[in-house]
Amino acid sequence: MRFRLQLLFLSLVTFSFANAQVKLSGKVINAKNEPLQGASVKLIGAAGGTSTDVEGRYSFELNPGSKYQLEFSAIGYQSKTVSEVEVTAGTVNELNITLEVQSKDLEGVVVRSQATTARRESTASLIAFQKNTNTVASVISAESIRRSPDRNTGEVLKRTPGASLQDGRFLVVRGLADRYNQAMLNGILLTSTEPDRKTFSFELIPAQMIDNIVINKAFVPEYPGEWAGGLIQVNTKDIPTKGFLNIQIGTGINSQTVGKTFLKDQGGKLDWLGIDDGTRGFPKGYNGKYDFTVKTDPEKTAIGKGMRNAWTANEVTAPINASFQANGGFNSKIFGKTVGGNFGVLYNKTNRFQELLNRRNVIDEQNNLTIENDFNKIHRERPL
Repeated sequence: MRFRLQLLFLSLVTFSFANAQVKLSGKVINAKNEPLQGASVKLIGAAGGTSTDVEGRYSFELNPGSKYQLEFSAIGYQSKTVSEVEVTAGTVNELNITLEVQSKDLEGVVVRSQATTARRESTASLIAFQKNTNTVASVISAESIRRSPDRNTGEVLKRTPGASLQDGRFLVVRGLADRYNQAMLNGILLTSTEPDRKTFSFELIPAQMIDNIVINKAFVPEYPGEWAGGLIQVNTKDIPTKGFLNIQIGTGINSQTVGKTFLKDQGGKLDWLGIDDGTRGFPKGYNGKYDFTVKTDPEKTAIGKGMRNAWTANEVTAPINASFQANGGFNSKIFGKTVGGNFGVLYNKTNRFQELLNRRNVIDEQNNLTIENDFNKIHRERPL
């Protein structure tokens, strides 16, 4: 009897999952890449449908395992029928549509219906977006990103014609260095991520959060003009239709660093995050150079004793490279209102060996000036 009850329970669970509906969502735009409000989305051969909101977005639920036909129509535009539409449980199902303006003649309005498939329409929407932009631009859609194994925005951008990457994160457009480019995120200018150069590290944005990327190669009046190579517009996804979480862990080996001994200063506990925990801070009581000069000698001595007693470096062995990336999204209702968002966390620690040439000017006893490149030789002949 106990065995039969377990079979019944499993059957009920399987039945509930098999009949669970999956949400299909997307956006309807026109040839000018403008959202169409109030566009009709109908199921052909079945009951159901919806209309787009102010941003041209729609969503409704379908049964997985079946193929549907959808008809998209709007006043003043040619209707479009999309076949072979199916949804898959556990994934984000999205279908974006581009409607063309209806043709007109002297006798009246002639409306022509277009037929296509879901796979072709995803590609056609991207082509229409790039064709109808008011400038020379390259466009990468979320569908293209989803089919690629790229982990971050930098890996996505290197597939664009006329673009290449430096150090896996800095973008070069049309042969112009990264400092001649400008990056935008959802219409907001991004500042430089490096303290010593004007550039942006595109590896910081996970690829799964991107809705589309537009690389403008010609100036547009409504966008900033502080660039010469390209304007990279990264647009992230809106509130997801279903919660998701992706985690990626990676590692690598640099034969020039792994297992070799290097000198490292005596840092703090948060050095692995690139953050100083106060170990390298000034001692208590030191508020500035002027304040220090007016203090008495005993006060100066007390401040000097408060300094960290670390004058030598430690010998450490370089570890292997490590990377961690997590991104996700959530969608829930609070007080009847839809609340959601996307988030991303990225950590990357890379060790590299860079050989530099140090030079020192040396004056001998005959007042001859020479340049020494070997510091060990200098220290042997002229101990300090």
